[in-house]
Amino acid sequence: MLTLKAMNRFAIVFCILSALPAAAQAPVRKLPPIINHPSINVSAPYISADGNTLVYLSDYSEGGVLTVYFTQRTAGQWKQPVALPRHINTRLNFIRGYALSSDGNTLFITSAKSGGVGGYDIWWGRLNSYSWNDLENMFKPINSTENEGCPSITPDGNTVYFMRCEKMDADNASGCRIMVSVKDNVGRWTEPQELPPYINTGNSQCPRIMADAETLIFSSDRQGPGKGGMDLYMTRLENGTWSKPVPLDFANTEGDDIYVSATSNGRYLLRDMMGKFKTELTELLFPEALRPKGVMKIEGSVNGGNGNIPATYVSVTDLSTGQRAYSARPDPQGNFTLYLKAGTTYELAVDPAESHFTYYTEVIDLTGDANLNTRKISASITPLKAGDELELPGLAFKPYSSVPAHSEAVISRLARLLKNNPQFHYEIQILLEGYQEDSVQSSPDLTEMVADTLRYKIADIDTLGQLYERDSLAVKITWHNDRTRRQAEQIIRQLTQLGVPAEVLHPFTNARPEPDATRRRTRIRVAVRNKP
Repeated sequence: MLTLKAMNRFAIVFCILSALPAAAQAPVRKLPPIINHPSINVSAPYISADGNTLVYLSDYSEGGVLTVYFTQRTAGQWKQPVALPRHINTRLNFIRGYALSSDGNTLFITSAKSGGVGGYDIWWGRLNSYSWNDLENMFKPINSTENEGCPSITPDGNTVYFMRCEKMDADNASGCRIMVSVKDNVGRWTEPQELPPYINTGNSQCPRIMADAETLIFSSDRQGPGKGGMDLYMTRLENGTWSKPVPLDFANTEGDDIYVSATSNGRYLLRDMMGKFKTELTELLFPEALRPKGVMKIEGSVNGGNGNIPATYVSVTDLSTGQRAYSARPDPQGNFTLYLKAGTTYELAVDPAESHFTYYTEVIDLTGDANLNTRKISASITPLKAGDELELPGLAFKPYSSVPAHSEAVISRLARLLKNNPQFHYEIQILLEGYQEDSVQSSPDLTEMVADTLRYKIADIDTLGQLYERDSLAVKITWHNDRTRRQAEQIIRQLTQLGVPAEVLHPFTNARPEPDATRRRTRIRVAVRNKP
């Protein structure tokens, strides 16, 4: 048996090199030596969307038989890979037809094992403490009397792409077409549909839906002139229609290019390539025009502050369109996981089933070159009490204005809470960090004007030529950006229109300079007070 002790020495060197700063993204990156060993062939990688679970083929086995290996990444480091158990690694499998769910906790394989529907079927099993449960057949309508394999599932788990083939054996498939199925409103898979004929041209294989749920990569040898053999292509779902496939020339070779995957940040395509001695797992930087949209993973938990898990609803709204992007309940333990596409700003809300409880909101800005690392959110949902301060991150004002922007949902949620807790008074606090003023309106942000009358004495000469003093007046104009009072009053006005008694609402405002322009902001919150 081949030893892997030397891998640790390579891993140390890799960690040192990877810690060095880089001015730009490398066009090619190899996975670390704990996976890419100079005496082992590794190939056909499938990495989970969150980037923390990987399955791949390796010839590190008795007799060099190709075997599916599995590893996970913890704190940025890959663990020692292990072979999948024998009830998964069987010779009845279409050996490269495996896949992972976005969180890496569900494994899919393609197998002709007994108990299936047709020839080769899609099976699945869950990870349990670094081991895999028994596999279950997906049955009809996903599986049929033909051969199904190579599934790829969107991060929300509601759409699956796979190939349905006329012929399939352990190593090859032919006459394949790409299918898609979605779950209905009770969670059952609907009858699969073929993708359009300009995608299914006679032998389209191995679909890989990216984490943005709209970019699909597949392989074909019948899409037109290519580099040779099976080539990789990309199509995008735009307004309900798939675009014409384009070849991934940056990744295609003269051989067969079929088995690839990518993480949710959408920056690199992971595939196997020939290294100095053996095949290696290598990441290729997507060209900007072909790059899938990046996606942020949200790992959330809800707690009641006393060990109880309150009943809640989780929703996400795209603030640029006002459209709902996500809506679901947490699991019985209060946990929820969702994925948000880059390119816009979202409001995430956790609302209680009991309206006298507090709620949680957070604005998530994924515009520009946003950091798409996994974000962990802990929402404390408790009965409202005196002394609570409720931040309102989803509420903002139109530029240079006291008029709230995108305020309807935020104000409505706040009004419902306040009306169901009439035993308190509430300070509507507007805190400006970045007060500015000038004697002229030198910036569009200086919308407020204060006119001060100055009285002073001046020396003058009367008609007889005598020197005397007389009073004079002057007006001093100051332009500033402190709109906090009018902003607080605007919020109070909207709350009272929704039924909150005006006598329990009190404005509280403050403005202070902030020399660092990047730290300037307006904070909006509600402070809960006992009735006087």
